[in-house]
Amino acid sequence: MSKKVPQQHKPEQPVKKATSVSSQKGMLDSINQWLEARDKKVFYTLLFLSTLFSFLLFDSKVTLGGDDSSYIERAWSFLKEGKFPYFQGPGYPVFLSLFVKIFGINVVALKFVSVFCQFGFVWVTYLTFRKRLPYLVLFALIAFISFNSFIQYYASQTFTETFFLFIQSICLYVTFNIIDKINKEDSLVDGFKQNYKQWLLFGFMFVILTVSKSIAFVAIAGVLFYFILTKNYKQVIYAVVAFAVFRLLYMAITTALYGANDTNQLEMMLRVDLYKPQGAHEDFSGMIDRFFANFNTYISWHMYRILNMRLITNLNVIDSDTIVPLPPLSFISAVILGIFTFLSYKRNKFIFFSSIYLIVLVGGVFLGVQENNMQSRLIIIAMPLIFLVLFYGVYELVKKSSVMQFFLILFSAIMLIITIGKSAITAKQNFAALKKNMSGDMYYGYTPDWENFLKMSKYCADSLPDSARILSRKPAMSFIYGHGKKFIGQFDSPNIPNADSVLMGWQKNNVKYIILANLRQNPKKNNGHVINNIHRMLQPIAQQYPQKLKLLKTIGTDEVCELYEIDY
Repeated sequence: MSKKVPQQHKPEQPVKKATSVSSQKGMLDSINQWLEARDKKVFYTLLFLSTLFSFLLFDSKVTLGGDDSSYIERAWSFLKEGKFPYFQGPGYPVFLSLFVKIFGINVVALKFVSVFCQFGFVWVTYLTFRKRLPYLVLFALIAFISFNSFIQYYASQTFTETFFLFIQSICLYVTFNIIDKINKEDSLVDGFKQNYKQWLLFGFMFVILTVSKSIAFVAIAGVLFYFILTKNYKQVIYAVVAFAVFRLLYMAITTALYGANDTNQLEMMLRVDLYKPQGAHEDFSGMIDRFFANFNTYISWHMYRILNMRLITNLNVIDSDTIVPLPPLSFISAVILGIFTFLSYKRNKFIFFSSIYLIVLVGGVFLGVQENNMQSRLIIIAMPLIFLVLFYGVYELVKKSSVMQFFLILFSAIMLIITIGKSAITAKQNFAALKKNMSGDMYYGYTPDWENFLKMSKYCADSLPDSARILSRKPAMSFIYGHGKKFIGQFDSPNIPNADSVLMGWQKNNVKYIILANLRQNPKKNNGHVINNIHRMLQPIAQQYPQKLKLLKTIGTDEVCELYEIDY
């Protein structure tokens, strides 16, 4: 026995060593088990914190771009005038009109609709990916969409992005439920009968999605590509039929009630400059150049800034003045996304779907958006899926290495701290303006040029006749601060303005008054350079027919805003 005892103990050494290695390699498994055991508690904590950050980052002002104000104006026009908001997608303005009916043109109340959409987006994203992903990946995604300042920025804006993300999450939830129930052995008819309710919901929700953003029409193509690549050809037929039925029904109803769509989205997409319809249109080579220019801008610049992996100097600025694309970084990123897509093909069908859908969606954005329209919000709708695919890909690559698992967890913790810290700094910077705005000072936080312009818009609504037709550089913002008073927009000017032709054009539109604002070209600096399209059009009139212009009102002592009356 004495000789056998040591022999019995010899195998125990490698067993202990294997157990140690297994313990180290099980770091991710341990975290997943811990999160799974506390699934609901962790989620509700993140949901609470997400809503808290939506309030802390709440911005009660409208933006200088004017698109957020335009959505409110279109909702009001739909509600009050029966004008269907075909331009830029009717989904969000129609949805927003329900709340305009309740609250009127109350900007703060309408912005809280986006907070509600952010809440729904986080909730449905959790339901969509729960039990379909490792819990660490799931909660990393929930934390990203809850704490990221770029995503939360839109949770207090009347842009369409947060609404779109909410609807998109529902579309993914419905599609994943369909994927779960696919049985390739079913006949074409039996397959539909067993899942027809889900397919009807699929068709309805994807139509809502595609009318919420014009570019989202490619989303249905992403679904079809996935089914084709996975050889689920019956699902291709179901998807096409379900979507087509509801799309045709939508077109028939809107055309019958509101008239045909008079906006040519394809023509606008092909313009070299969206705001110059008389200008050139892209040819095939131009579209290819546009694709790669946008690809570089959005992947190497906006994507990494939103991931908090490229620095910006002003945390309050969502779209930086200086955009620095790095083509090699774009190429490397595309290769990485491609590798992770291939990796997910055998390992997780839901990540694979997300990858295919993502590729088609951003491809549509890169083709459909003009190069000079470089706003980060155009890719924000894809950022949750970009984060998901990247994080899952890294997660899968490091699973077999205890060292790499440790570095993934460490890196994730550092990035979480950076993301929360950046959002906290932004919230602190935003708090002073929010406090003033909520206490009644609606102009606090604007620079003097914008403050004077918005005050003039209010003056026009309060002091001029209701029938007065007033020209404004930012008519939607004037509409908001003019409490629903309609203004005429002047977005560009002729290359060589002629007094007679300018007067003829304005008279044709019954313009009687003109707001002449000195809005800065660079919002951060008062360097004397202003947005001067209306100035350029007024100058030849002032020189040739000075008696036709009458100064009625001046607001401000610096960067003044003036109101002129035209005597035709």
